[in-house]
Amino acid sequence: MPAPIASARSAVFLSYAGMCAIWGTTWLVIKVNLHYIPPITGVGLRFLIAGLALYAVAAMRGELRRPSEVPWKLVLVLAVMLFGLNYVLTYTAETRLDSGLVAVLFGTLPFFMFGMGQALVNERTTPRIWVGALVAFAGVALISLASQVQGSPLYALAAIGAAASSAFANVYAKRHSRHAPLLTLPPAMLIAGIGVGATGIAVEHPNWHLAFSAPSLVSLLYLALLGSGIAFFLNMWVLQRIAAWIVGLSSLIVPVIAVGVGVAFGGEHFTLRELGGSLLVIVGIFIALSQHQSAAAVIPTECEV
Repeated sequence: MPAPIASARSAVFLSYAGMCAIWGTTWLVIKVNLHYIPPITGVGLRFLIAGLALYAVAAMRGELRRPSEVPWKLVLVLAVMLFGLNYVLTYTAETRLDSGLVAVLFGTLPFFMFGMGQALVNERTTPRIWVGALVAFAGVALISLASQVQGSPLYALAAIGAAASSAFANVYAKRHSRHAPLLTLPPAMLIAGIGVGATGIAVEHPNWHLAFSAPSLVSLLYLALLGSGIAFFLNMWVLQRIAAWIVGLSSLIVPVIAVGVGVAFGGEHFTLRELGGSLLVIVGIFIALSQHQSAAAVIPTECEV
Protein backbone atom coordinates (compact mmCIF):
# COMPACT_ATOMS: atom_id res chain seq x y z
CA MET A 1 0.00 0.00 0.00
CA PRO A 2 1.49 3.43 -0.94
CA ALA A 3 2.63 5.49 2.05
CA PRO A 4 0.20 8.41 1.45
CA ILE A 5 -2.77 6.00 1.34
CA ALA A 6 -1.61 4.19 4.49
CA SER A 7 -1.11 7.51 6.27
CA ALA A 8 -4.56 8.71 5.20
CA ARG A 9 -6.16 5.48 6.43
CA SER A 10 -4.42 5.86 9.78
CA ALA A 11 -5.68 9.44 10.10
CA VAL A 12 -9.24 8.33 9.33
CA PHE A 13 -9.03 5.45 11.81
CA LEU A 14 -7.63 7.64 14.60
CA SER A 15 -10.22 10.37 13.95
CA TYR A 16 -13.06 7.85 13.97
CA ALA A 17 -11.74 6.26 17.16
CA GLY A 18 -11.32 9.68 18.79
CA MET A 19 -14.89 10.66 17.88
CA CYS A 20 -16.28 7.44 19.39
CA ALA A 21 -14.10 7.75 22.50
CA ILE A 22 -15.25 11.31 23.19
CA TRP A 23 -18.92 10.51 22.70
CA GLY A 24 -18.50 7.44 24.89
CA THR A 25 -17.53 9.71 27.79
CA THR A 26 -20.28 12.29 27.29
CA TRP A 27 -23.04 10.03 28.64
CA LEU A 28 -21.54 10.15 32.13
CA VAL A 29 -20.80 13.87 31.89
CA ILE A 30 -24.40 14.60 30.78
CA LYS A 31 -25.62 12.83 33.93
CA VAL A 32 -23.48 15.20 35.99
CA ASN A 33 -24.55 18.29 34.07
CA LEU A 34 -28.25 17.51 34.41
CA HIS A 35 -27.92 17.91 38.18
CA TYR A 36 -27.26 21.62 37.61
CA ILE A 37 -28.84 22.68 34.30
CA PRO A 38 -32.21 21.59 32.83
CA PRO A 39 -31.89 19.55 29.63
CA ILE A 40 -33.03 21.97 26.92
CA THR A 41 -31.15 24.89 28.45
CA GLY A 42 -28.09 22.66 28.78
CA VAL A 43 -28.23 21.69 25.10
CA GLY A 44 -28.51 25.34 24.09
CA LEU A 45 -25.59 26.47 26.24
CA ARG A 46 -23.52 23.51 25.04
CA PHE A 47 -23.84 24.46 21.39
CA LEU A 48 -23.62 28.19 22.01
CA ILE A 49 -20.22 27.72 23.64
CA ALA A 50 -19.14 25.18 21.00
CA GLY A 51 -20.11 27.50 18.15
CA LEU A 52 -18.21 30.43 19.61
CA ALA A 53 -15.16 28.23 20.25
CA LEU A 54 -15.12 26.94 16.67
CA TYR A 55 -15.49 30.48 15.34
CA ALA A 56 -12.39 31.38 17.37
CA VAL A 57 -10.51 28.40 15.91
CA ALA A 58 -11.59 29.34 12.38
CA ALA A 59 -10.39 32.90 12.97
CA MET A 60 -7.01 31.73 14.26
CA ARG A 61 -6.61 29.47 11.24
CA GLY A 62 -7.65 32.22 8.82
CA GLU A 63 -10.69 30.21 7.68
CA LEU A 64 -13.43 32.76 8.36
CA ARG A 65 -15.43 33.52 5.22
CA ARG A 66 -17.89 36.18 4.12
CA PRO A 67 -21.57 35.31 4.76
CA SER A 68 -22.11 35.03 1.00
CA GLU A 69 -19.62 32.12 0.90
CA VAL A 70 -21.35 30.10 3.61
CA PRO A 71 -23.59 27.20 2.41
CA TRP A 72 -26.57 28.32 4.46
CA LYS A 73 -28.86 25.48 3.41
CA LEU A 74 -26.41 22.94 4.82
CA VAL A 75 -25.86 25.10 7.91
CA LEU A 76 -29.60 25.24 8.61
CA VAL A 77 -30.01 21.48 8.13
CA LEU A 78 -27.22 20.87 10.65
CA ALA A 79 -28.58 23.47 13.07
CA VAL A 80 -32.16 22.19 12.99
CA MET A 81 -31.76 18.44 12.47
CA LEU A 82 -28.40 17.56 14.08
CA PHE A 83 -27.85 20.08 16.86
CA GLY A 84 -31.45 21.08 17.51
CA LEU A 85 -34.11 18.42 16.97
CA ASN A 86 -31.78 15.48 17.54
CA TYR A 87 -30.61 16.64 20.96
CA VAL A 88 -33.95 18.06 22.12
CA LEU A 89 -35.72 14.75 21.30
CA THR A 90 -32.95 12.71 22.95
CA TYR A 91 -32.96 14.74 26.15
CA THR A 92 -36.77 14.76 26.19
CA ALA A 93 -36.85 10.99 25.84
CA GLU A 94 -34.44 10.62 28.75
CA THR A 95 -36.81 12.52 31.04
CA ARG A 96 -39.32 9.62 30.88
CA LEU A 97 -37.35 6.59 29.67
CA ASP A 98 -34.44 4.66 31.13
CA SER A 99 -31.20 5.85 29.58
CA GLY A 100 -30.47 2.28 28.50
CA LEU A 101 -33.68 2.12 26.50
CA VAL A 102 -32.87 5.49 24.89
CA ALA A 103 -29.44 4.11 23.91
CA VAL A 104 -31.05 1.12 22.25
CA LEU A 105 -33.68 3.18 20.43
CA PHE A 106 -31.03 5.63 19.24
CA GLY A 107 -29.06 2.59 18.06
CA THR A 108 -31.50 2.39 15.15
CA LEU A 109 -29.54 5.28 13.58
CA PRO A 110 -27.37 3.10 11.27
CA PHE A 111 -30.46 1.55 9.71
CA PHE A 112 -31.86 4.99 8.90
CA MET A 113 -28.48 5.88 7.42
CA PHE A 114 -28.44 2.73 5.29
CA GLY A 115 -31.71 3.76 3.62
CA MET A 116 -31.03 7.49 3.46
CA GLY A 117 -27.49 6.91 2.21
CA GLN A 118 -28.78 4.92 -0.72
CA ALA A 119 -31.47 7.51 -1.50
CA LEU A 120 -29.37 10.67 -1.14
CA VAL A 121 -25.77 9.72 -1.93
CA ASN A 122 -26.17 6.38 -3.72
CA GLU A 123 -24.36 4.36 -1.04
CA ARG A 124 -25.30 0.72 -1.44
CA THR A 125 -25.28 -1.72 1.44
CA THR A 126 -25.13 -5.51 1.29
CA PRO A 127 -26.90 -8.20 3.33
CA ARG A 128 -23.63 -8.76 5.20
CA ILE A 129 -23.60 -5.12 6.35
CA TRP A 130 -27.20 -5.43 7.58
CA VAL A 131 -26.47 -8.68 9.41
CA GLY A 132 -23.41 -7.16 11.08
CA ALA A 133 -25.36 -4.07 12.14
CA LEU A 134 -28.17 -6.24 13.52
CA VAL A 135 -25.71 -8.33 15.54
CA ALA A 136 -24.10 -5.17 16.93
CA PHE A 137 -27.56 -3.72 17.66
CA ALA A 138 -28.40 -6.89 19.61
CA GLY A 139 -25.23 -6.31 21.63
CA VAL A 140 -26.29 -2.74 22.44
CA ALA A 141 -29.71 -4.04 23.50
CA LEU A 142 -28.12 -6.66 25.75
CA ILE A 143 -25.89 -4.06 27.37
CA SER A 144 -28.49 -1.34 27.78
CA LEU A 145 -31.79 -3.04 28.53
CA ALA A 146 -32.42 -4.04 32.12
CA SER A 147 -34.89 -6.77 33.00
CA GLN A 148 -37.67 -4.22 33.36
CA VAL A 149 -38.23 -1.57 30.71
CA GLN A 150 -40.66 1.22 31.45
CA GLY A 151 -41.66 4.35 29.60
CA SER A 152 -44.23 6.01 27.40
CA PRO A 153 -44.44 4.94 23.72
CA LEU A 154 -44.54 8.62 22.80
CA TYR A 155 -41.11 9.19 24.37
CA ALA A 156 -39.82 6.04 22.69
CA LEU A 157 -40.89 7.59 19.38
CA ALA A 158 -38.96 10.73 20.38
CA ALA A 159 -35.77 8.70 20.76
CA ILE A 160 -36.31 7.01 17.39
CA GLY A 161 -37.09 10.42 15.89
CA ALA A 162 -33.78 11.70 17.23
CA ALA A 163 -31.97 8.84 15.49
CA ALA A 164 -33.76 9.57 12.22
CA SER A 165 -33.02 13.30 12.51
CA SER A 166 -29.32 12.69 13.18
CA ALA A 167 -29.11 10.16 10.35
CA PHE A 168 -30.62 12.57 7.83
CA ALA A 169 -28.27 15.38 8.89
CA ASN A 170 -25.22 13.13 8.59
CA VAL A 171 -26.20 11.82 5.16
CA TYR A 172 -27.04 15.34 3.98
CA ALA A 173 -23.63 16.50 5.25
CA LYS A 174 -22.03 13.64 3.33
CA ARG A 175 -23.83 14.81 0.18
CA HIS A 176 -22.29 18.27 0.68
CA SER A 177 -18.97 17.10 2.13
CA ARG A 178 -16.95 19.39 -0.14
CA HIS A 179 -17.48 22.16 2.42
CA ALA A 180 -14.88 22.44 5.18
CA PRO A 181 -16.13 21.66 8.71
CA LEU A 182 -14.98 25.05 10.04
CA LEU A 183 -17.14 26.75 7.41
CA THR A 184 -20.39 25.02 8.42
CA LEU A 185 -20.12 23.91 12.04
CA PRO A 186 -19.60 27.28 13.80
CA PRO A 187 -22.71 29.01 12.39
CA ALA A 188 -24.82 25.84 12.67
CA MET A 189 -23.91 25.35 16.32
CA LEU A 190 -24.38 29.03 17.12
CA ILE A 191 -27.84 29.12 15.51
CA ALA A 192 -28.87 25.94 17.35
CA GLY A 193 -27.41 27.19 20.61
CA ILE A 194 -29.27 30.51 20.49
CA GLY A 195 -32.57 28.96 19.42
CA VAL A 196 -32.58 25.96 21.77
CA GLY A 197 -31.05 27.93 24.63
CA ALA A 198 -33.65 30.71 24.42
CA THR A 199 -36.42 28.09 24.38
CA GLY A 200 -34.96 26.31 27.39
CA ILE A 201 -34.58 29.50 29.42
CA ALA A 202 -38.17 30.48 28.63
CA VAL A 203 -39.77 27.16 29.57
CA GLU A 204 -37.40 25.67 32.14
CA HIS A 205 -36.43 28.73 34.22
CA PRO A 206 -32.99 27.39 35.20
CA ASN A 207 -31.38 28.07 38.56
CA TRP A 208 -28.44 30.23 37.49
CA HIS A 209 -26.71 29.86 40.85
CA LEU A 210 -26.47 26.11 40.22
CA ALA A 211 -25.74 26.58 36.53
CA PHE A 212 -22.66 28.70 37.25
CA SER A 213 -21.29 26.46 40.01
CA ALA A 214 -17.87 24.91 39.41
CA PRO A 215 -19.04 21.32 38.70
CA SER A 216 -21.68 22.60 36.30
CA LEU A 217 -19.23 24.78 34.36
CA VAL A 218 -16.61 22.02 34.14
CA SER A 219 -19.12 19.49 32.80
CA LEU A 220 -20.67 22.05 30.44
CA LEU A 221 -17.30 23.05 29.01
CA TYR A 222 -16.38 19.40 28.53
CA LEU A 223 -19.60 18.75 26.64
CA ALA A 224 -19.22 21.92 24.58
CA LEU A 225 -15.53 21.82 23.70
CA LEU A 226 -14.85 18.08 23.46
CA GLY A 227 -18.30 16.51 23.11
CA SER A 228 -19.48 19.05 20.54
CA GLY A 229 -16.65 21.12 19.09
CA ILE A 230 -13.94 18.49 18.66
CA ALA A 231 -16.17 15.42 18.23
CA PHE A 232 -18.39 16.97 15.57
CA PHE A 233 -15.37 18.39 13.76
CA LEU A 234 -13.99 14.84 13.62
CA ASN A 235 -17.41 13.57 12.56
CA MET A 236 -17.60 15.96 9.60
CA TRP A 237 -13.95 15.42 8.68
CA VAL A 238 -14.45 11.65 8.63
CA LEU A 239 -17.67 12.00 6.61
CA GLN A 240 -15.60 13.62 3.87
CA ARG A 241 -13.46 10.49 3.62
CA ILE A 242 -15.56 7.37 4.28
CA ALA A 243 -19.09 6.17 3.60
CA ALA A 244 -21.86 7.66 5.72
CA TRP A 245 -23.10 4.22 6.81
CA ILE A 246 -19.71 3.46 8.36
CA VAL A 247 -19.91 6.69 10.34
CA GLY A 248 -23.41 5.65 11.42
CA LEU A 249 -22.05 2.46 12.98
CA SER A 250 -20.41 4.66 15.63
CA SER A 251 -23.78 4.85 17.41
CA LEU A 252 -23.41 1.13 18.12
CA ILE A 253 -19.81 1.47 19.34
CA VAL A 254 -20.35 4.45 21.67
CA PRO A 255 -22.56 2.57 24.22
CA VAL A 256 -19.80 -0.02 24.72
CA ILE A 257 -17.30 2.74 25.49
CA ALA A 258 -19.85 4.44 27.74
CA VAL A 259 -20.17 1.24 29.80
CA GLY A 260 -16.40 1.14 30.30
CA VAL A 261 -16.34 4.81 31.30
CA GLY A 262 -19.19 4.23 33.74
CA VAL A 263 -17.30 1.34 35.34
CA ALA A 264 -14.03 3.28 35.55
CA PHE A 265 -15.35 6.66 36.72
CA GLY A 266 -19.04 6.36 37.56
CA GLY A 267 -19.01 3.59 40.14
CA GLU A 268 -20.97 1.25 37.87
CA HIS A 269 -20.44 -2.51 37.69
CA PHE A 270 -19.40 -4.63 34.71
CA THR A 271 -21.37 -7.89 34.53
CA LEU A 272 -21.53 -10.87 32.20
CA ARG A 273 -24.38 -9.13 30.40
CA GLU A 274 -22.16 -6.16 29.52
CA LEU A 275 -19.35 -8.50 28.49
CA GLY A 276 -21.65 -10.53 26.22
CA GLY A 277 -23.16 -7.39 24.71
CA SER A 278 -19.75 -5.86 24.06
CA LEU A 279 -18.58 -9.01 22.31
CA LEU A 280 -21.70 -8.99 20.13
CA VAL A 281 -21.02 -5.37 19.14
CA ILE A 282 -17.42 -6.18 18.24
CA VAL A 283 -18.44 -9.22 16.21
CA GLY A 284 -21.22 -7.31 14.46
CA ILE A 285 -18.99 -4.40 13.49
CA PHE A 286 -16.36 -6.86 12.24
CA ILE A 287 -18.96 -8.64 10.09
CA ALA A 288 -20.23 -5.35 8.65
CA LEU A 289 -16.77 -4.05 7.78
CA SER A 290 -14.92 -7.22 6.76
CA GLN A 291 -15.68 -7.23 3.08
CA HIS A 292 -14.18 -5.80 -0.07
CA GLN A 293 -16.84 -3.11 -0.52
CA SER A 294 -16.42 -1.60 2.95
CA ALA A 295 -12.64 -1.77 2.73
CA ALA A 296 -12.78 0.28 -0.44
CA ALA A 297 -15.07 2.75 1.24
CA VAL A 298 -12.38 3.86 3.69
CA ILE A 299 -9.70 4.61 1.09
CA PRO A 300 -9.68 8.41 0.60
CA THR A 301 -9.55 9.81 -2.87
CA GLU A 302 -6.49 11.77 -3.91
CA CYS A 303 -8.19 15.10 -3.33
CA GLU A 304 -9.10 14.09 0.22
CA VAL A 305 -5.72 12.87 1.42
